[in-house]
Amino acid sequence: MTHVKNVQAFGKLTGICTGYGGAYNPGQQNLQVNAMATLMTKAQQAMDKVNEAQSLYDLATNERFKAFKGLRHLASGVCALLQASGADPLHVSDARASCRKIWGSRKATRKANAEATAEGKPKPAFGYPHDFASIVNYFAALVETIANEPKYQPNEESMTRKGLQKRLATLQRLNQGVTQAEIRLTQAKRDRNELYYHQADDNLFTTALSAKLYIRGIFGYRSAQHMEVARLRFTKPRL
Repeated sequence: MTHVKNVQAFGKLTGICTGYGGAYNPGQQNLQVNAMATLMTKAQQAMDKVNEAQSLYDLATNERFKAFKGLRHLASGVCALLQASGADPLHVSDARASCRKIWGSRKATRKANAEATAEGKPKPAFGYPHDFASIVNYFAALVETIANEPKYQPNEESMTRKGLQKRLATLQRLNQGVTQAEIRLTQAKRDRNELYYHQADDNLFTTALSAKLYIRGIFGYRSAQHMEVARLRFTKPRL
């Protein structure tokens, strides 16, 4: 909310300075009311772009979440059908390995289990990376295993080779969509921060503080004008 409050305060400051008329006439161009009004417009546009990019990012992540829902159980079902088909045991083993990765767990070795049991400790738990990109990769490996097993011929549309390949393509597309949305959001935030805090001399934050100091200088510390703008707070966040 810091950025929003800074823009709101800058809008009030711009309005106050405009209301002073000819009494407010700084020599610095960036402190003049026309320049401040232009900066205010740019600041609002930058915020709108961040909000738009955030909305698109949220939409992309929501769509991806819905597409990934049920993927674990689908993978388990595929492994069961593969085994039931009388497939090559090596293919079944490969499919199960991919399925365990999709679930985010893997089996500990018998030796590790035996040592833990002897010491009265819980059996060791191992995990695989469980980010969306990794899950897509694991599912792609499962689909590839299925594609190479001729005995795998289910009638269920979602579990056929074509159905699984279609699901994989959807997951890859949505995951890429989130990546692109994240890139746009990051750039929008970078542009906003540059305008608000980093742009040399005439960024929103510096301009606001300089305008307040100018009002203090020409009207006096105890003047009504200075008291009016002194209440406006501007905060530079850690970025």
